[in-house]
Amino acid sequence: MYASMAERAAAAPRGPLGAWLYLLVALALEVMRVGSNQDTLDPFYLPVALELLDAPEHFRVQRAGHYPPANSSLGSRSETFLLLQPWPRAQPLLRASYPPFATQQVVPPRATEPHRRPVPWDVRAVSVEAAVTPAEPYARVLFHLKGQDWPPGPGSLPCARLHATHPAGTAHQACRFQPSLGACVVELEFPSHWFSQSATTRAELAYTLEPAGEGPGGCGPGTEEETREQALPVGGVELHPADPPQYQEVPLDEAVTLRAPDVPMRPGQLFTATLLLRHNFTASLLTLRIKVKKGLQVTAARPAQPTFWTVKLDRFKGSKHHTSLITCHRAESVGPDSSPLELSEFLWVDFAVENSTGGGVAVTRPVTWQLEYPGQAPEAEKDKMVWEILVSERDIRALIPLAKAEELVNTAPLTGVPQRIPVRLVTVDSGGALEEVTEHIGCESANTQVLQVSEACDAVFVAGQESQGAKGVRVDFWWRRLRASLKLIVWAPLLPLRIELTDTTLEQIRGWRVPGPAEGQLEPEVAAEEAERRSRGCRLQYQRAGVRFLVPFAAHPQDGGRRLTHLLGPDWMLDVSHLVAAHAHVQDPRIASLEGGRILVGREPGVTSIEVRSPLSDSILGEQALAVTDDKVSVLELRVQPVMGISLSLSRGTSHPGEVTAMCWAQSSLPAPKQEVALSLWLSFSDHTLAPAELYDRSDLGLSVSAEEPGAVLPAEEQGAQLGVVVSGVGAEGLPLHVALHPPEPCRRGRHRVPLASGTAWLGLPPLPTPAPALPSSPAQSPPFTEATVEGKRQVAGGMGGHVGVRGKFERAEEAGMEEDEAKEEEEDEEEMVPAPQRVTDLELGMYALLGIFCVAILIFLVNGVVFVLRYQRKEPPDSAMDPASPQPHNWVWLGTNQEELSRQLDRCSSPVPPKGEGGCPCESGAGGDASTVAPSASEGTAGSSSTLARKEAGGRRKRVEFVTFAPAPPAQLSEEPVGAPAVQSILVAGEEDIRWVCEDMGLKDPEELRNYMERIRGSS
Repeated sequence: MYASMAERAAAAPRGPLGAWLYLLVALALEVMRVGSNQDTLDPFYLPVALELLDAPEHFRVQRAGHYPPANSSLGSRSETFLLLQPWPRAQPLLRASYPPFATQQVVPPRATEPHRRPVPWDVRAVSVEAAVTPAEPYARVLFHLKGQDWPPGPGSLPCARLHATHPAGTAHQACRFQPSLGACVVELEFPSHWFSQSATTRAELAYTLEPAGEGPGGCGPGTEEETREQALPVGGVELHPADPPQYQEVPLDEAVTLRAPDVPMRPGQLFTATLLLRHNFTASLLTLRIKVKKGLQVTAARPAQPTFWTVKLDRFKGSKHHTSLITCHRAESVGPDSSPLELSEFLWVDFAVENSTGGGVAVTRPVTWQLEYPGQAPEAEKDKMVWEILVSERDIRALIPLAKAEELVNTAPLTGVPQRIPVRLVTVDSGGALEEVTEHIGCESANTQVLQVSEACDAVFVAGQESQGAKGVRVDFWWRRLRASLKLIVWAPLLPLRIELTDTTLEQIRGWRVPGPAEGQLEPEVAAEEAERRSRGCRLQYQRAGVRFLVPFAAHPQDGGRRLTHLLGPDWMLDVSHLVAAHAHVQDPRIASLEGGRILVGREPGVTSIEVRSPLSDSILGEQALAVTDDKVSVLELRVQPVMGISLSLSRGTSHPGEVTAMCWAQSSLPAPKQEVALSLWLSFSDHTLAPAELYDRSDLGLSVSAEEPGAVLPAEEQGAQLGVVVSGVGAEGLPLHVALHPPEPCRRGRHRVPLASGTAWLGLPPLPTPAPALPSSPAQSPPFTEATVEGKRQVAGGMGGHVGVRGKFERAEEAGMEEDEAKEEEEDEEEMVPAPQRVTDLELGMYALLGIFCVAILIFLVNGVVFVLRYQRKEPPDSAMDPASPQPHNWVWLGTNQEELSRQLDRCSSPVPPKGEGGCPCESGAGGDASTVAPSASEGTAGSSSTLARKEAGGRRKRVEFVTFAPAPPAQLSEEPVGAPAVQSILVAGEEDIRWVCEDMGLKDPEELRNYMERIRGSS
């Protein structure tokens, strides 16, 4: 609709009003768009306290500009939480409380976890092998519990079952988590018929979690149905038809290369090292010296080509080292190697590992190689190559780092407290055994601007100096010849902080005073006099506002790009109020103050700001300006919601595995007899702002509750609710409760006894339509009301002792002994108590603005039309026959050059004045001071106008030109004059100099032309 209106406006003709019409249409469309986009829902929510229990790290999150959420109302509240640290011991609880009511519920499992599982463990699965062969047909997968510590007892840890799916069939195997590491390894053997003789196949791995059972290893048997329904993916494993060799090649010389196995050796194992020779090697003698430490020895040396080479081995034993000398001779009858290969094998050296390695600890055995042969480069004769062999009693297959979390939210720049994630390094043996490594460990972070690693390699951390986050940042670990990497996600805050205030302008509340000394500093001369009075007086009450500190978190790309990955989404922010509240303060505490880091309290008029300073430096993390003014606002009404119980519902989100949304609402059914009812109150101010009563001190609220039925409500004080009553009973039609807000009792003077605002709450279903309670003229004409008063000090109701808190609603409490200063305050208060302005909605403002715009457009159109008519209408000559005596002067200047006609007109002007009623040209002429004047008599009342003598002075020379003005004769006399006779003006020249000056202006500069013109003028005059 708006688009078609804009097209018609653009297609309108471009007239005088085209630009105005285009502008008005644009403004109208903007007003209609703003009015249509206005959120008609007021930002109410039920002020229920929501708290997560047994959750080590969590945050409240909210969308930018969406607080409270759209699904919140006066009787409900929605809140979203983000759980970062998993919980291996027990699922967290979410507790909702609104005194005296409370409820709690277990947080449901994560969206990635299987349903119907009673054990909600968070597990990380790591596949050790990427490929297997028929010689080693074992797939090994390590399972690790992430999160906080768990009990040491073995009975609480679950089992992990690995399932393998292949086109040839399925297989599964289980393991039970070890209490010491919270990990276990499943070693699953693939059947031999799964391996193809010529092609590589693939098997898919998945796992399930189950409680520990009574079967072998403590885990019960699994079923294939559970695999399909509950399994979580691990990855795939390739099944190769043959075992690829694992070795490394190291050049000993330009002509000789060493090939050695690249696998750890076990005690008692035999292995062979091979020497390769280039095809262009021509030396006939080659000597090889091998030096080894104890625990390793050379057992044999064999030529790979016996027809070309002969080998001799000599061994020498020392105290610390064993030396082996191998001498190789080329056969004399054989020339250089004619093999087409670049390198060819020519020597095999056999080694043996001794049985003892020192308590099972993996050790390295260095082997030193040195070559000597004729024709060798001089600089290479003394070169030695050291090759280390890893010897271990265990068949170690992999080194794996275990971290308690794979995701880190970097809040160190906000709090100054470093955050750490503990890391353990474990080795996986061929039989599935695990062992932690604590010594001789090396580590390094791939990007220290994102994440750092400790010197002991037992933790990764952020200290607050990191400048960005990243997704998949890598930390490398190594132990002996084994290497492993750990990848994590680090979310960094995008500063500055966003400080959200429910109201940035705090105004004075009309008629509301609270006990205590007045804010502000006293003048020195009146300080002594005012100190005592202020100590027992009342001060002004300003509005209060809720404060939240929000910040978005994001991960930067690893390739240096600019596209960020936001936590939960680009419009989601984390509430870090509990982290930065200690570092937040108001710049000028005389104007406002922060209570508990969550409530902003106005003190005195002024402008200031809330700042959050970094605990690591003096920089400002966030700032928000605010103002406290002495403008008065009124409390228009109270919005009341009865609470007779709390219901709670939890659901998991899809943006993040740890996203949990809690929905809480108040139960407001018909109460049972003697049931306590809590009342949730919202204050609606005349400046279109809303505030829950929880923002204000309990002692500053003078609240009273009344009901139509006598004895229906009693104050409930022992449960600690903000405002609660005990209801004796409610009929089927419901019971209305009238709530009124007063200043505290010590500050109720004069008109302050009138309620500041009031509201009505219905217990049960309200009637349709809801009747407005009318105030009766006298107590006798209305049913009796009962009132329960709740103030800073709660009153005990009925026969409970103390003051009577239940009284007639319209009974006036008489007070005696009013002092003079109280009377003065009453007069001031009466001036303040003016009717509060009625609230105008945003839609009404938009409609009023649109109406004003159209009124201005109509006014502009009318003015433009009037101006157009006056400017372009034809001017008709006046009808002189209607009034012959009316003067109608027309000034004519003679511009012709006909001298005869000019003389004739001058003669007419020089003739005697015609009698009354005759036509003529009465005129007045003059030349200098001798000019004769002929003018009509004033008594004759002729219609002619007198001539005027105009004198022009230029440059000091006096130029005189006479103008004769006249008016045409009345219509009755026009018949005597010739048709078309013009009304003439005459130019009389006073002297030759004046004539010469006129001629120069006419362009007559030639002397001959000037002389002829002057003679003609002189002759005619």
